[in-house]
Formats: sequence, structure tokens, C-alpha cells
Amino acid sequence: MYAPTRHNRVLFVDDEEAVRTSWNRYLSQKGFDVVTAEDGQRAVRQLDSQPVDVVISDLRMPGLDGLELLAWLHDKQPDTKFILLTGYGNDEVERKARELGAFEYLNKPISPEALSAIVTAALIAEKAKAKQAAVAAVPETAAVIVPLEVLPAAAPKAKPKVKTFMQTVGGLILAPILGLSFVLFLPVIGFATLFKVVIEALRKNTVPAGS
Repeated sequence: MYAPTRHNRVLFVDDEEAVRTSWNRYLSQKGFDVVTAEDGQRAVRQLDSQPVDVVISDLRMPGLDGLELLAWLHDKQPDTKFILLTGYGNDEVERKARELGAFEYLNKPISPEALSAIVTAALIAEKAKAKQAAVAAVPETAAVIVPLEVLPAAAPKAKPKVKTFMQTVGGLILAPILGLSFVLFLPVIGFATLFKVVIEALRKNTVPAGS
């Protein structure tokens, strides 16, 4: 399939050499890459080997005329922008040109500045269309849906231990009392334990009478 060149390449088709030379010089000075053809048949051969972005063509030419060249482009290279430039046009010619997809229909004479502006507009439209086609050609990323049952279960969050106000106050009050009690009763507990150990030792070392 034909792809736009995107190099500002313009084909100017006219059977008058002086006209081709004049427009070639002017459009080249404006930065366009210009090639020419003297009739529609030669234009078709050039387009077959070297597509362009915009074709500017006269209407009346020997062999293949402007409308026939436009019809060929419509079938073979529909993305190429076509500008019909004629001094013999009428409403019927314009209607046919529009139906075949002409970008613009212009009556001679036309100023160089006006034609240059129209060629620029055609190039902008062609590149915008090519960009839209490139974006549309990119496939959308398919969304990956993972069933919930294959996902790892989240660990349950530990519930923080929250002390009540009364528990906190009670702990602060009881702590000094328990400490004081331990200090007061430690000697008593110690002596009682020591006394119990001594009694047990004496009982074990006592020899029964009559043995």
C-alpha cells in the first residue's frame, strides 16, 4: 500500500514547459522538493516509481488529462493530495474533482503566495492523517484480570493492645506498694526458708535409737 513520503515532495504537471519551469523554481525556493511532468501519462509513470505528497496538475493536457490523473490517484494512491489548477474549469469540472477527492480546485491565474499556502495546507493535512493512521494501528494493551482466589491472602493485622485509663492508673498506684512489701517481707521470707533447710538437714543426720 502507498505510504506518504513526508518529505514535502510535490509533483507539478503541466504541458507548457515555461509554466513548469516557473513554478518549479518558485516552489523549490519555498522549501518544497519539486519534480515535474509534461502530461498525465508521464505523471503516472513517475508516481509509480516515486510517490509524492502533493500533485498539482493542469486540467487540459494531451493524453491523460487532469481529471483522469486524479481518478488514477484516487484508485492507486488515495493518500496523495491533489490540487487541480485550470483556466478552463466550470462547476461540473469542480464537482467531479471534489467527488474524486481533490484537495483543492483553483482557477488560473493564481498568485504564487496563494498556491504555496495551499500546498502547505495540503502537506499539513496529509501528515496529520498519516499520524492518525499510525496511532490507530497501535493495538490497545489488553487488561490482565487476575482472579481473587489466586492472589495471596493478606496477613491479618495485629490489633494493638490498648490499655484502658483505669488499668494505667491502677498500675501506677500498685507498683510502689508491691515494691515496699517486697522489701519489708524479704528478711522474714529469707529466715523462714533458712530455718526450714536446717531442720531438714538435722532430721536426715539423726540416727534412730536401737539400731
